[in-house]
Formats: sequence, C-alpha cells, structure tokens
Amino acid sequence: MRPLLSILIYTNSWVALCVTSLVYGIGTYFRLGHMEVFAVWSFTGTVSAYQLHRLFRLRQLNHTVRSNRRLLWMQNTYPFQIAWFIVNFVACLISMLYIPFTKEAVALIGINAVIVSLYALPLRFIGNGIRNIPLAKNSLISISWALIVLTPFASEESLHLVDWRIPVLVFIATFAQIIPFDSRDVSHDPKSLLTIPQLIGVQRAKYVGFNLLVAALMLQTSVLGFHWLLLFILFCGAVGHLISFKVGYQLRLEFMWELPLGLMGMWFLFN
Repeated sequence: MRPLLSILIYTNSWVALCVTSLVYGIGTYFRLGHMEVFAVWSFTGTVSAYQLHRLFRLRQLNHTVRSNRRLLWMQNTYPFQIAWFIVNFVACLISMLYIPFTKEAVALIGINAVIVSLYALPLRFIGNGIRNIPLAKNSLISISWALIVLTPFASEESLHLVDWRIPVLVFIATFAQIIPFDSRDVSHDPKSLLTIPQLIGVQRAKYVGFNLLVAALMLQTSVLGFHWLLLFILFCGAVGHLISFKVGYQLRLEFMWELPLGLMGMWFLFN
C-alpha cells in the first residue's frame, strides 16, 4: 500500500485525480460537451503545475527541510520527476488542441496560467514567489481550481448559466483542504505567510478547515439535494481535518486530506 500511495501522492497524481473528478463530475452534471478532453486537460495540467512548483522548490530547500520523506523520495527519483512533468505537460498541450476555444475560455485559461506561473516560479523581486505573500497561497490555489471547473462552461459560452454556488463551493472546499497541509508545514513555513495555523494555532485551524468543508457541502446539498455520499464525505473530512498530523501516517493522512474534493466531484456525477 505504501509504494502505491507514494506514487499517487508524491507525483501529484492524487491531487490531479481529485481536480479531474470535480471538473468531469460538474461538467457531466450540466451535460457539457468534450468532458473527456477536459478530464485529460485538467489531470495533465494539474500534474504539470504541481510538478513545476515542486521541482523548483526542491532545488531551493535547505538540508534540514529536505530530510522529510516526500523530498527524499523526490530526490531519489529526480529524473523520473522531470520525465513525469514533461509527459504531462506535452499531453496537456496536445489535449488543448481539442478544446473548443472561445474568448471566455482563452481568458480563463490565460488567467489560470498566470496564477500557476506566479505561484510556481521563484520570483525574487516579490520575496521568492507570490506564494510568500500573506494568505496568497491558499487563495491562489482555490481560485485556480474554481477557474479550471469553469473552463468547460466557458468553452460553450455558458458562463452566464453557471449557478454562483458552484465556483463558491469549489473555492471554499479547496481552501479548507489546504489548511491541513499548512498545519503540517507550520514549523518550517516562513512566518510572513500568515497561514491559518500560524494565525490561530494548529488546534483551532483543524475546526476552521472542517467547518469550511461543511459550509461547502451545505452549498452542494442546496444544488443537488441529499445523497448518501454526503455522509461519507463528512466522515472523510473529519478524519482528514480533526486527526492530528503524525509523520509516520503522512501518506494516509494526505490521501484523506484531498479525498473529499474527489468525492464531491463524484457526487455531481451520480446525480
């Protein structure tokens, strides 16, 4: 189980699958076209973005921080990490050849590309990247996920038909799921980041993250009505948010941190 989880999580494939689940589930629920293409685009684009960020950060982190399992695994598989980035980046570009481009779709993809670049690339003139601006990391990732979900609508010039609750619940749920990662990193994140755990402490941050997830699920219920998956998502969210982080269980916890987002996409798909 550990080797499989290592590959899924350390190659950023698991987070990409969760993004893809949301994109495909929401698009299919609204009967949008070309959803298979958008599924490939969202998966490969997400892997590419996260891999780009991790590869840059891997070169910058000091020896003390590099001692954790993720970074040791990435160091030991560095050629594979580069190859995985290239394969997904090329596949993302190829998938874009089959996306129906409209002005709205180009605008959303362009904005997302700027966000990813500002987040992933080390920009010295703003303190080694925009992610180091207080609260920027959580907001940028959450906006990026919402834009990815909206892009299939934009490709059909249907943004005006999108219920406002859809991007809002995606933003809130994504923001919530970043909080456990911030709690994990609280000991070595720069104090200037002002993450939720840094501002209010790790213990309180657990409840903030879980309550945000509950708020997102309430919005989703108001759109879709009740489904049994709601109870399972709440259970997974409680496990991911409320159980204290332990190094020996890092892989299993990270799996649970992102699982609710993937299940939320399945909830749309099953309706």
